[in-house]
Amino acid sequence: MAQQEMGYQDDNDGQERSLSEWQQELQTPFPRRPEWAGASVETSYAGPDLLYDPGYASHSARTLRHGDYTRRSAPLIDQVSNGWRNSEKTAGFYAAEPEDHDLRLCDLEDEGSCPNTTADLVRSRRFRRMLAVVLVAAVVLYYSWRWYLQPRLQEEWDLKQGFMPARSNGTYGIARAGHFEGTAIKWLDPELVPGGEGDSKGNRRLVFVGDIHGCKKELLHLLEKVGFDAKTDHLIATGDTVSKGPDNVGVLDELIRLKADSVRGNHEDRLLEAAKTLLGTNLPPESAAATSQGYAKDAKLLRELKPKHMRYLRDMPLMLRIPALPHASASRRKDKDRVHENIIVVHAGVVPHVPLEKQDPYFVMNMRSIDDRTHLPSALRETKKGKSRPWMEIWNWYNDRLFRGRSLKGFHLYSADEYEEEQLAESQGWLGSLWDGVFGTGKAKMKPQVVVYGHDSKAGLQMHRWSKGLDSGCVAGGKLTAMVLDAKGKTEIVQVGCKNYKT
Repeated sequence: MAQQEMGYQDDNDGQERSLSEWQQELQTPFPRRPEWAGASVETSYAGPDLLYDPGYASHSARTLRHGDYTRRSAPLIDQVSNGWRNSEKTAGFYAAEPEDHDLRLCDLEDEGSCPNTTADLVRSRRFRRMLAVVLVAAVVLYYSWRWYLQPRLQEEWDLKQGFMPARSNGTYGIARAGHFEGTAIKWLDPELVPGGEGDSKGNRRLVFVGDIHGCKKELLHLLEKVGFDAKTDHLIATGDTVSKGPDNVGVLDELIRLKADSVRGNHEDRLLEAAKTLLGTNLPPESAAATSQGYAKDAKLLRELKPKHMRYLRDMPLMLRIPALPHASASRRKDKDRVHENIIVVHAGVVPHVPLEKQDPYFVMNMRSIDDRTHLPSALRETKKGKSRPWMEIWNWYNDRLFRGRSLKGFHLYSADEYEEEQLAESQGWLGSLWDGVFGTGKAKMKPQVVVYGHDSKAGLQMHRWSKGLDSGCVAGGKLTAMVLDAKGKTEIVQVGCKNYKT
């Protein structure tokens, strides 16, 4: 301590040096740096040990001796000349993320944190509008699937399954035809077809009338309303022309006078069956009233009928076929007001995909529904077991499938000949099928047909693309309906009111 006060300092080697020697050394220029040492970086340094160096105040840097040269004192890191020190990317990497980066994601004081960003997004009107649109779309899609698409797909599956031969209890009522006394199928006289052989100008019309049930007054009123002309128009009844009403004989007289066609209904059929036992007998009608519903009325009516009336009843065919109208233009639209296909007139209904010659006569005159489980037709609207469906719904679905050219593969085959044709078509492969499709050498495709029927007064007027139900409950105070068909296939519905004769 005494030596420091007299102007002496101890250097690193432990030698005593005066202040004048220190000053002289500081004024001496630095020797040239050796080439092997590389470039020097001069950096001022004020380390902790300078706090004990009184000479630091007189100069900005402290020099150290090392071998043959001296250099300024500086941190060792300043002497490193590696390239990584000059890389901005590397320096930025080391200067970046703090140690609590993960904690900042949930920092409420940080504007860029997840909670704050989410809150800003929720407060955005645009985001709320987009969210509302997405929610509404999701609800619409769900209910569209739940209430529309899914039921339709299920219905399509159920209907198609009804035609598969592997299903039990038959494929929608495959029938054995049964016994029928009379004409099962009759074709309409070509001279009466609108636009046909006898109507080159297309002036003829067909007038279809629903169940008349002995209501002559209403029938005459209806014919007057449609402007019926016996020279150009032809009348076709859908059956049940008699019984229940006040003037059954008068209705038959009018139909005979107009040379009208009518198919056999369940009431005409019942009369003909009753005639086998009642005509020519002396049994009073009342004696058998308890054994047959409507027996007394049938017996009374039979005694009023003349031989011409009975012949007319017996000549009624089970089904009346009408060829496609020559002047009717085909359309791919679902236009229920136009008919340009073959027409089948029956009283009650027809089972889909069963040839007309194999239809069960009883169901043709009495059918109202088909059971989804047993696939059998029924005279009831609802069966006790299973699930009943109106027969025309299945008919419409099946014919619409034909109309659209949908595949019928796997549907019921109802004869050995058709089965062999199907097997032959499959053995030809896709090339043979393509050849048949282009050149028409294969089996003729089934075509859709339109059914005109009556019988179901509770269902009322039913006008669909492939089925026309005309019974609108005339005898019970409803209406008597006519469908007028012109040469171009255009249909028109005309109705008149009826008195209730069942009270």
